[in-house]
Amino acid sequence: MAIRTNTNPRQMDLQPEMRDLLRRNGMQAHVVSDGTGYRLLVQGHDSPLLTYPITERQMLALTDWGTNTANKKAYNVFTSIVGNDFYMPKNFVHARNANGRVAMGLHGYRIGIGEYGRVGRLGMPPPFLGWTPRHQWGFHLRRVGGQLFYPGAPIVPERWDGRMKPGELQSGGYGFYYKGGRQTQPAPVQQTDVLQNLQAVITPMVSRPRSQEPARPYKELVTSPVYFSNEKWQECLASHGLIVDAEARTLTVQSEQVAADMVYDLRDDELAVLTSNSLEEHSVEKRLEVLNGVVVADFADKVTMEMLDSERRIPLALHPEVQQELAQRQQQEQEILAPLETRLPEEDIREGMIASVNGRDLQYLKENRGWYREEKHGREVEVTEIGVHPSTVEGKYKMTAVIDGQVISHEISQRDYDRFLAVDDFHRMKLFSKIFSEVDMKMRPEAQRGLGVKIFAALTAGAVVTAGVVHGLNHYGPELYGERFGGPPRPYFKPGVDTPRDVAIRAFEAEMNREVNDMRMGR
Repeated sequence: MAIRTNTNPRQMDLQPEMRDLLRRNGMQAHVVSDGTGYRLLVQGHDSPLLTYPITERQMLALTDWGTNTANKKAYNVFTSIVGNDFYMPKNFVHARNANGRVAMGLHGYRIGIGEYGRVGRLGMPPPFLGWTPRHQWGFHLRRVGGQLFYPGAPIVPERWDGRMKPGELQSGGYGFYYKGGRQTQPAPVQQTDVLQNLQAVITPMVSRPRSQEPARPYKELVTSPVYFSNEKWQECLASHGLIVDAEARTLTVQSEQVAADMVYDLRDDELAVLTSNSLEEHSVEKRLEVLNGVVVADFADKVTMEMLDSERRIPLALHPEVQQELAQRQQQEQEILAPLETRLPEEDIREGMIASVNGRDLQYLKENRGWYREEKHGREVEVTEIGVHPSTVEGKYKMTAVIDGQVISHEISQRDYDRFLAVDDFHRMKLFSKIFSEVDMKMRPEAQRGLGVKIFAALTAGAVVTAGVVHGLNHYGPELYGERFGGPPRPYFKPGVDTPRDVAIRAFEAEMNREVNDMRMGR
C-alpha cells in the first residue's frame, strides 16, 4: 500500500483495500474501459448490476489509494456517483469500521458478558482480550427486504433501555442498500451520424441580419433621374428588404410578413437589369417587373413604387400553400438542428481557454471549503468551469467562470494570468475567489463546529510550551527597539525584500534556538 507517483505502474481499477472496504459493506465495484471512456460497474447484495459512465478525473480519484486523503477522496467520489441509487453509510468512518473488532453501533449494539443477564461460556472464564484480526467474520446485521437478519447474541439492533456506550456511533450507518429505482439499464449510446437523415432541401433560412432602422424612401435618395445611380438604387432596395448580391448572383427578400429570408438565384439578364447604372437602359418600371417576376411563384403580393417611396419595409405575403410548406420546413429544421446547437455554458467558455479548472473539484481538494456569496451569511452557489484566455484586445487577459449557470468574465492582469498557468488547481480557485467579487471560498458551516474547542486547545498547548521554555531558560527577555522614521518620505520596501525589522527578528530567534540546543546538549 505504497504512496504512488506518476512514474510508478498503476492498476486501472479500484485498489484491493477499497474493494475490501466496499465488500464488507455489501457492495462489489470495478472500473473498466470500453474503448470510448471509463465506466464504473457496481452490484450490491440486493441490487442488479449497474453501470455508470465516469470521467478521467473520477477514474484517477477512484483508483488512487495509500494516504488518508486519497482513501477518503476515493470513497467520496464513489458515493457521489452511486448516491442516487443506494442508501449508503453515513460517512467514510462508518464504512471503514464495518465488521470491526469494536462494533461501535455501526450495525447494532454488542451485549457484553454480565449485561442484561447475559452469561459467558459455562465453566470457562471470559474470552481472552489479546490480539484479534481487525475485521471480524460475523456479528453484524444486514437488512434484507426491510427486515434485520443477524446470527444472534451478542449483537442486538437496539438495547432494551436505549443506552449507548461511550465511543459508540448511532446504529444504522452500515452498508449499501438498493433503492430499487433503476431496474433496467439504459441502452448504450450508439455512435451515429446525426446529419444522415438531413435532406438537401433543408438549409438555414435566416442568413442575414434584419435592420431595425426605417427604410430609405426612393424619392429621397433619387430626387431626379439625373442623380440616379446603381449605388442609391441598391441602398433603397436593401433598406426595404430586397438585397441584390451581384457576386453571389442572388436576390434575398426579407418581408415583414415572413420570418424567414427567401433567397433566389438570378439569371444574367435579370442581374443586368437590377444592377444597371442608367435609367435610360432600364427604367424603374422594368426593374420592378423583373423583381416581381422572380418572386411571383412564392409571394401573392407585388413590389410597387408606393412601397419603395415609404419608410416601411416591404409587407409581401406568401401564397397559403407556400406558407404551409415553409412552416413544415422550419419545424423539421428545428427538430434536427436544435440538438446540435444546444450547448452548456461550460462548453461555450471551454473553447479558446488556455487553462481551466472545474469549481466542483473543490470538495475533493478541500472538503471543508465551499463556494458562497460574499456576504457574511451568503448562500451557497455552484461554480463549474473556471478558465483564462487572452482578450480580443492585444495585451489584455480575461478570466471567465460559470456561477449558477451564468457566464461571468473579469479582466485580469498578465501577472494573474501567468500565475493561473503555473499553480495547481486549489491555488487557481483561490486566485479566482480573490478576483471575482460575486463568490468567495469559505469554510462550510458544519466544519466550523468545534472550531472554538480546537483553538482553545491549541492556545492551551502553546501556553504550556511557552511557560516551560521561559522557566527552563536562565536569561533575561529580549530588549526590543523599534525603528521610527519621522516626516515624509516614508521608507518603501518592495514585496519579498526583508526589512531591518524582519532581519532583527530572525537573528533573535536563531540566537534563542542556538542557546536552547546548547543547553540540551550540555554545553
